[in-house]
Amino acid sequence: MSVTPRLSLPLARSIFSRSGAIADYDLRIAIVFFCCLASLVASSARAEAWPASPSGINIGSGIGDFNSGFEASGLTYHPAHGYLVVGDDGDIAVIQEGGDVTTYQMLGGDFEGIAVKPDVAGLAYIASENLNAIIELSLTDLSLTGKSWPVDLPQSGGLGFEGITFIPAEDAPDSWGQACCGGFFIAGTQADSTLRIFEIDTSAGSETTITSLAVIPTDYSDVSGLHFSGETELLYVLHDAANRITEMNLLGAKIAQYDTPTQAAEEGIVVVPHCAVGNATVSLADDGGPVVTRYGDYPINCGAGSHHSPIPSEVLWLITRPQSEP
Repeated sequence: MSVTPRLSLPLARSIFSRSGAIADYDLRIAIVFFCCLASLVASSARAEAWPASPSGINIGSGIGDFNSGFEASGLTYHPAHGYLVVGDDGDIAVIQEGGDVTTYQMLGGDFEGIAVKPDVAGLAYIASENLNAIIELSLTDLSLTGKSWPVDLPQSGGLGFEGITFIPAEDAPDSWGQACCGGFFIAGTQADSTLRIFEIDTSAGSETTITSLAVIPTDYSDVSGLHFSGETELLYVLHDAANRITEMNLLGAKIAQYDTPTQAAEEGIVVVPHCAVGNATVSLADDGGPVVTRYGDYPINCGAGSHHSPIPSEVLWLITRPQSEP
């Protein structure tokens, strides 16, 4: 795990008071800047080794019976259905823990990620790279409902919308505001390293491009997969080119970072917690084929990923204390 260096108040005052012209408010801003800079330096530390089972089981191979060219590019888990896997050709498969493919459908397009809302049993939401939009899927028959929402995400050549997950309102930081519609979507793109938060009313589609209301920076570009776990209260960010998985809270504080178990084309991640025994099953989708590899014994701590501010307490004191205080 990384440790963020702290900028001491005496040092800060020494640095910023030499000219005698910087106001106390400016000093506060400067300290926050240096703390953020220190966080960026700390974030470049080497990742830890893969902490779970060293070898996994490919539960996605059966999708090849329906499409031999299937490229697994997005992944999530629905308790009532199983693992939902989308492919680059615009197809989707539902597979069980043992690898049985219970449903498959070719819809067409370029699907790169998939997410579900915990309180919505029959729907899922797909990251469509070619449309740069979120599209709605009925899980009853794996058909598109016709609803979609274009989102403002950067694209660069063949790099674009790649990861999506949903954050229930009760888990979201207060800084995101009051959710209108049960929660927020987080989207990631391979074109940069920034995660973007969107508030979307899924009761009706939209033709207007939706802009993000907040952002979360990450260590690497090529964000290829996202998953949020309500049990651990953590966001899991997959970086394909870097072959890294980052655990972070929703304020952007990095909790841990691991090397992926293989140096493959990882483009989807889902974490299924087993809180009673303190571990989880982590599955990774690899768009090199019909590959969804399930790994056991991934260490977790349910309920530990709080959304407390990563800014040191002395900096918060400087920012929030009354202006009249000496």
